[in-house]
Amino acid sequence: MPDAKWRVALLVFNGAWASTVYGSLELFHSANLRQPKDQQFHCDLLSEDTQPVQLYGGHSIHGDAVIGEQSYDLIILAHYWGDFEKVKQQHPEIPPWLAKQYAQGARIAGINSGIFWAAEAGILNGGRATTYWRHLREFQQRYPDIQWQANQASVEHQGIYSSNGQNASMDLSLHLLEKFCGSSLVAGLARDISSDSRRIYDLNLINIAGFRQHRDLGIHRAQDWLDEHYTESIELQSIAKKIGMSKRTFIRRFQKATGELPSRYLQRLRVEAAKHCLANTQDSIKTIGMGVGYRDISSFSKVFKSLADVTPREFRTRLRPASIRNTSKDD
Repeated sequence: MPDAKWRVALLVFNGAWASTVYGSLELFHSANLRQPKDQQFHCDLLSEDTQPVQLYGGHSIHGDAVIGEQSYDLIILAHYWGDFEKVKQQHPEIPPWLAKQYAQGARIAGINSGIFWAAEAGILNGGRATTYWRHLREFQQRYPDIQWQANQASVEHQGIYSSNGQNASMDLSLHLLEKFCGSSLVAGLARDISSDSRRIYDLNLINIAGFRQHRDLGIHRAQDWLDEHYTESIELQSIAKKIGMSKRTFIRRFQKATGELPSRYLQRLRVEAAKHCLANTQDSIKTIGMGVGYRDISSFSKVFKSLADVTPREFRTRLRPASIRNTSKDD
């Protein structure tokens, strides 16, 4: 696919889990089937050299290409299982190549323990990341300059994405697809591949669920309150008072715990609720906007597009079948 808009590399190496490679590969292929020709992904299984790669499950594969001078828009690093030092010594060219790709603008996504390549490349120093719990202590010792988020499902730091958990490959790939293609395409993919209705509308773990994976009990209390009262007119001073903090301390601790300002978190809550209504009701966009806390449709649409990359009307149009869409009461 020489004319593809985006080039994606799925890096494979000895000990890599095939499921975290092929699951992502098939999602990007599915996205291509739903995209026009000028919005296509070209995906390479990429290895360090021409030698076969021994996957975790015992099979061996050859990459489509080897690391070199070609540039990529996105590089996905597979989860691995094995001795860290051994894997690193077997593939000494990967860290410097990855650092060069990142410097040229590539986004880097480490699935579970795959993030160790980014840490080894030095591109995460001073940043935040998460990883599979079995590797966490080792990574904390090896890379003390990285803020390891033990309980956070997904973390994004300056174009570097990391995740942990059983569904990490699927969730992170869907999040990345949303970055490139927008939320409507991802919602359609999620609807087709997931039997869990909650996951269909809460796929953006980085934006919502990930912000809950911290240990600041005071901020958890604030989030609990916001979850129940997000439709109301809210003053940060009032929330801070409820949990016994000054406004300045509340904002500082909220951002430290979640990586997000409380005002932006509130916007995310409202937009996620609006997405659910747009997908599952025939209410007008104005009614939905007012229902999640906005006084006028202009403000609602502006915030919605800033977070979802599309307007509320576009989100509904792309997500719902025409037979249902035609019966809605959009203004």
